[in-house]
Amino acid sequence: MNEMLRVDQLQKVFTMHQTGQKRIVGCDHISFSVRKGEFLGITGKSGAGKSTILKCLYRTYLPTGGHIFYASQQFGAIDLASADERKIIVIREKEISYVSQFLNIMPRVTALEFVMESLLELGETVSSAKKKAEEMLDHFIIPEMLWDTFPRTFSGGEKLRLNLARAMVRQSKLLLLDEPTASLDQASKETVRERINELKQNGTTMIGIFHDLDFMDSVVDHNYKLESGVLKEV
Repeated sequence: MNEMLRVDQLQKVFTMHQTGQKRIVGCDHISFSVRKGEFLGITGKSGAGKSTILKCLYRTYLPTGGHIFYASQQFGAIDLASADERKIIVIREKEISYVSQFLNIMPRVTALEFVMESLLELGETVSSAKKKAEEMLDHFIIPEMLWDTFPRTFSGGEKLRLNLARAMVRQSKLLLLDEPTASLDQASKETVRERINELKQNGTTMIGIFHDLDFMDSVVDHNYKLESGVLKEV
């Protein structure tokens, strides 16, 4: 298998301007690699910096130091830590997906439209996008009566499943998962596990952070623990 992503001495430091330029270290000296089709899981206490790592990979946060070498289909070998915003936008649209615990959606977009948009960005036809979106909403046990409603009224578990449906319908090259089972019951976790296994078989590379260690152990290939700022393979 080929190396999909290699992180070398990644650092993110936040400067709190309202408190006299106080510096807070989000993560530091983070290094690991993951090959195509592998799933790497990261555990650690709340506040250890796990989400900071994922947000640096997705470039929600601009790293303070280090490198994130990524094998891009669009641009070839690229350092996500220093790539310009234009390239990052293209890579997000075409190659890398991120699943947050929190739903970020325009107020007048229905659940079905939210998932369809993810496919339309990739050039799918409207009819194809609609069919695949409906299949994914059904897979994640979102009742059909909710497909044409606005998700602001959804429960926490429904919102998370909707985020998963939008990201996992894409068959991305790299999928970043931030607590993908945080508010899910056992039946919903099984749907996530099934889809993760399908994506792995189709070559999607994944990196996820977890508190549910039993679920993580059932899907990941490598397990890293972030403790006292140090990331080590378990």
